Amino acid sequence: MKKQISLLALVSLLSLSNTSLADVTYDVTGSSGTRDGESFSEVHLGLNWHVSDWFNWRNSVFTQFGSKMKTVNGLDSAALFNFQAYTEGRGLGIEFFAGPGVRLASEKSNAAFGKAGVTFALAGIRLGGGVQTFHYLEDRVDEDGNTLNKDETQTFITISGGGSF
Repeated sequence: MKKQISLLALVSLLSLSNTSLADVTYDVTGSSGTRDGESFSEVHLGLNWHVSDWFNWRNSVFTQFGSKMKTVNGLDSAALFNFQAYTEGRGLGIEFFAGPGVRLASEKSNAAFGKAGVTFALAGIRLGGGVQTFHYLEDRVDEDGNTLNKDETQTFITISGGGSF
């Protein structure tokens, strides 16, 4: 029975994806936002698998840092549903995205999250912003030993550039 289920799952995944290597993109993203009332910055190196026109599985390694917080390193993995409108050649466009994800990180910062936002594209540069809500799985403290909230909402602005394979 297990082999039959695994084979069925593999066949379903292959038939659902119907992608080529051009549907995998990468990007380097820098963002800034607020967390627990403090400013922070993040740098992400992301890999995006555009399973379809409306679904992107995004994985990114990141570093988050700020003046009154411990530096956090980790991996974000998200299932992003999107709507996009681009000119031919993708030189100009807009993209709306939203979806759930999971963060595997240092400093007891493992979390489930949801995020949503909008990105504007001009040539190879993308500017955007949005909101990301986290539910942390463990108790955390800042550099001063103050307990941080288990639930938090971050707002962010981002600038990125990238390419495709």
